[in-house]
Amino acid sequence: MTRWMTTIAAFALSASAVSAETIGFAVPSLASSFWVSATYGVQQQAKEAGVDVIVTDAGGDANVVQQISQIQDLVQRGVDAIVIGATNGDSVAPVIEQALAAGIKVVGLSSPPANDGLSAIVSADHYDMGKLQAECMGAALGGKGEVAMMAGPQGQTWSDSRAKGFTDTLAAEFPDITVVAESRLADNRNDALRVAEDWTQRFPDVDGIYSATDDMAVGVIGAFEAAGIKDVVFTASNLSPTAQDMIRSGKLRCTSIQKIVAQGRAALDAAVGAVRGEAIETSIVTPALMIDADNVDTVDLGDVVAPEGYRP
Repeated sequence: MTRWMTTIAAFALSASAVSAETIGFAVPSLASSFWVSATYGVQQQAKEAGVDVIVTDAGGDANVVQQISQIQDLVQRGVDAIVIGATNGDSVAPVIEQALAAGIKVVGLSSPPANDGLSAIVSADHYDMGKLQAECMGAALGGKGEVAMMAGPQGQTWSDSRAKGFTDTLAAEFPDITVVAESRLADNRNDALRVAEDWTQRFPDVDGIYSATDDMAVGVIGAFEAAGIKDVVFTASNLSPTAQDMIRSGKLRCTSIQKIVAQGRAALDAAVGAVRGEAIETSIVTPALMIDADNVDTVDLGDVVAPEGYRP
């Protein structure tokens, strides 16, 4: 009996000595449907891996100082790794350098910090997402017309790449489509709504509007509906439940999507693998897909968006 109890006690001591790793997850804004779905993937995979996750929300793409402060706090708390979607890759680089110097593993997700020494970068093919939008827009307009771009925040890899994919493809495949306006705002529907309200006055005859995300597209479509302007082709990226409804209703022509939940899972796995000294892929890119009214009800969304009603 004594030997058995000693064995149990030794096992308990060993288990407590090997505490669960703690992973920090720093996101620009949980008001964005993208980061909600990414957080779902991270949290679900953390349960599978048996690790703890601390989620920080900077509260907006423009809140670089807030995110820097949050990362400094994660470093002080001694997390084992940080998965980060940067508010601005260049601006957060110095604090990420501090984390790396402290021996903390860092994985970039979608919008990585501009640092060498990251354990991995997980992203979608953002250029191809913009390309798919251009192809959808070009076909819908018959290769002619004027379009505006709600292109997303400046300095974030994903928005820059999508915008380039869109404009490159228009120039190469649809030279008779002209971009007449471009806004580089934070990724939220309220700012998009305000800019689009101005566009309804300045460009009432615009033929199409590209939005970098479906959250922005909701604001844009709302502004044009309120102004009574019809027959505008709207395209977007990502696929929130709201975007699914807009595609079914015909308000949104198409959306190029990425496997957001799968990216969150992959980023968490990469962070845990790096902490545990395992061999991991340093560059993980998920493919882009096009969703429209023809396939919105048949595509498997398990790797794409968080379940409806989920909140981090």
